[in-house]
Amino acid sequence: MKKRTRKSLSGRLKKKIRSVFRLIALAAGIPAAALIGAVACLSLSLPDTYYLEDPYALRLSQYRILTPVSEAEESVPVLLGASPPKADTPDDAPDNQPDTQPDTQPDGEKTAANAETVRYTLMLGGKIPVKQVSAVQSDTRYVIPSGSVFGLKMLTEGAIVSSLAPVESVSGAKCPAKDAGLQAGDIILTANGEAVLSFDLLSSIIQTAGENGGEVTLTYSRGGKTHTTALTPVDTGDGKWLAGIWVRDSSAGIGTITFYEPVSGCFAALGHGVCDADTGVLLPLQWGKVCGAAILGVDRGIPGTPGELKGAFLDSAFTLSRLLGKDGVISSGTVLDNLSCGLIVRAEGITGSFPDDALTAVAPRQEVHTGEAKILSTIGGTKPQLFDAQIEKVSYSEEDFSRNMVIRITDPELIAATGGIVQGMSGSPILQNDRLVGAVTHVFVGDPERGYGIFAETMLDNLLKYS
Repeated sequence: MKKRTRKSLSGRLKKKIRSVFRLIALAAGIPAAALIGAVACLSLSLPDTYYLEDPYALRLSQYRILTPVSEAEESVPVLLGASPPKADTPDDAPDNQPDTQPDTQPDGEKTAANAETVRYTLMLGGKIPVKQVSAVQSDTRYVIPSGSVFGLKMLTEGAIVSSLAPVESVSGAKCPAKDAGLQAGDIILTANGEAVLSFDLLSSIIQTAGENGGEVTLTYSRGGKTHTTALTPVDTGDGKWLAGIWVRDSSAGIGTITFYEPVSGCFAALGHGVCDADTGVLLPLQWGKVCGAAILGVDRGIPGTPGELKGAFLDSAFTLSRLLGKDGVISSGTVLDNLSCGLIVRAEGITGSFPDDALTAVAPRQEVHTGEAKILSTIGGTKPQLFDAQIEKVSYSEEDFSRNMVIRITDPELIAATGGIVQGMSGSPILQNDRLVGAVTHVFVGDPERGYGIFAETMLDNLLKYS
């Protein structure tokens, strides 16, 4: 097959779309704008990439009105995680069943490979181009689902501006931070050239500058861009010099581990990033550690008021996974990154071993579908339990990949105990057809039995970058 560049493909596709729209609009009397809008909506509902054992065999079972037309071939690097060991398999053993699993590092692991990729144009009714996608050759990837809870302690890289407030000074109410152009959600990086590592340090620099009759030169980040401003502290009349600013420099809480990936020695958790509670800004990571935790009680969720798991941090080692008796213990963990798709944590002090069948396949996003599912979550003590759920909607949009699916809790025991999804359950694995498909991320405030989930594939792709 002759290769063509992405640029030339894009140009030809745009010309083809315009000409087809004009013909259809003229022949059928359909407004071109409405047709373009319908195609655009369909395009957004489709993933950009499909992972298949055979990239030449792309089929869209959920969208039979679309016909994939191959356009080009290429080879791209693909991150691969643990795969079931193949050695020492009895001749009569089933081909699809893993047979052994070492303590923490399975045989047959792969971290990266060049995978053959086929680019397709998806055609509506075989005539209207809808979207260009890639089908990437990929073996099935495996992880160990968890559902265990953990405690998090985290310091931010810089100080997050949570809010601004006027200060009653000797010359009246003033807000130096607002006058300096700061806004809620800004991240203060340095003050007078010194890295802002804590609220106490920032306060000290502001106090010293005020006492000396000077300004504080701040560098801050907003929307990914760095800015500089000068802030003049005000005298409150009691020896304090303030800036009229509330900041956040740390975070602590309880969350749920989604899965452990034994090749990298890391686990993924939460399914969404740790954000500032007031502004929703993703907290930039300076330092983070995790420890064990136990759930002591639950505040049930009711419509309009989210519930919450009540827990306590533990000083002892904690389990990575206890799914149906499977076990693996770590003493602690170091947070490697705080991403929009969750925390990436390197497990430390691993002891014990996982059973032969601990590895669970991660479903490609295109194979996640509506229907019955289960979630794995801890609502008491330290042991996860399986609960019944229903996947009501699947979305492939990458605009907000922490909301790839809508799930409903259907398990009477879980509803009775928690009212549905509550804070602290974020990261709970979602299983479908004995494969890991995603993790719980958010609850619907008006309906605690329903919430959002993220694809497990997205979390695994990001975790494997730290292999």
